Formats: sequence, structure tokens, C-alpha cells
Amino acid sequence: MFFSKHQNRELKRHPVKNLLCAEKSKTGISIIVLLVMLLGWYQAPKAFAICPEPPETGQGKRKGLAKRNFIKSLRHEIFLFGGVYANDIMGSAPIAGLSYSFHLNEDFALEASFSYTRFSSSLTKPVESYTGYSVLEAHDAKIYAGDLVWHPIHGKMMLFESFIPHFDVYFSAGAGITDSKISKGLTYNFGIGAKIFLTSWLSLRMDVRDHVYIQEVLSSDAVTNNLSFILGVGFWIPFSV
Repeated sequence: MFFSKHQNRELKRHPVKNLLCAEKSKTGISIIVLLVMLLGWYQAPKAFAICPEPPETGQGKRKGLAKRNFIKSLRHEIFLFGGVYANDIMGSAPIAGLSYSFHLNEDFALEASFSYTRFSSSLTKPVESYTGYSVLEAHDAKIYAGDLVWHPIHGKMMLFESFIPHFDVYFSAGAGITDSKISKGLTYNFGIGAKIFLTSWLSLRMDVRDHVYIQEVLSSDAVTNNLSFILGVGFWIPFSV
């Protein structure tokens, strides 16, 4: 990274502060990339083509109309996932976990989740060598959350001209705890995602979520937005309805 003479003077005056700002800028770029990926996913059904209108019979009636082929009401969903967690201060890291959901009806579900990641920063060694203190040391983080999930959009799309899976678009909101050395208080999360139903008991799920909580670094508190992008599979019980 190259700095101007003025930036070098500022770096010498406030080295740790400036390095943290540089790390947050890198995280901001990661968030923008993830948002672009989400936009691409949103446009994806158009690339596969929406299911065409069914043909008509000789009497002018439409044929081939199918009822919704996947039932969620009063079923249990176990979701195994992995992905990327972009921490506002520490940078990006892999994340993995699982969640359990009980679907009250076709639109609403209650969800409890656990995920694990490891916070680390490329600035740990530079800051430690300059100040003599370990202020951004790598450490484990565990995220516990409870959410209300709303599925307002139901549809289907055509893949490979023969496979027509049904899907839901959902929104989620909830609260929980992020157990790490730099987090304080409750964690609030808001997300959007989609579930593609492959069989009567198996689904593919993708999710983008913002985790909002207070982080403490160098005795300074800040409200941070930490973005996660996850992908995984869901198993539904009972297996058939």
C-alpha cells in the first residue's frame, strides 16, 4: 500500500487508528461484493426463464396447472450451512453452523441457530510491532440467534427444460449473542434469503444477513454491521406429508 507524504505524516501521528480504518475499508469492499452477488442471484431466475403459460385444450381450458408441491406447515427444518462472515473490524472469515426451524404455517416460522467463525486481522502483527500490545489478536467467535422468518413470496422456475422446482423468498429478523472478545451486548440480525425445494424432504437455501452489535477495540466502542453470506441444505421432518 502506498501513501502520500501527508498520509505518511497522519499514519505516524495515529498509526493504529489509520490501520483500523484501512481494514474497515477492505471489509466495506467485501460487503459490496456480497451485495453484487445477491443482486446476481435475484436476477438468476430470469436467466433460467420463468415457467411458460400452460397450453390450452380443445375446449379453451388451460391444462398442466399444478398445485404447490411442497408443504411447510407444522414441519421441522434442520439447516446445515457454511459461508463467509465479514466482520466490520477484523475482516472476512469462513463461517459454519446449523439451525432448527418450526414452521407455524406456510408463511411464518420460528428459528434458533448456532454458528462458529474465527476472527482474525492482517493488522495484528503491524499493530503489535508498533505498539507492543496485542489489540487485534485472532480468537474464536460463537453466534447464537433466535429469529422470526416470514415467507411472503412463493413461486416456481424452470431448469433444464424439465426440472421445475418450487421456491420461497423469505425475510428474517431476530436477536441473540455474539460470544467473542470484542463484542458487547445483544446482537440484532436482519436478513433475506431463498429456499429451493428439491424433493419432499430436501431443500437448497441461501441467505444474506446483517449482524448489528457493539464491538470494543482500544477501549473504544462502536456499533458495527457485520455481513454473512451462507449456503446450505435443509432437511425436513416428517420426510413426507
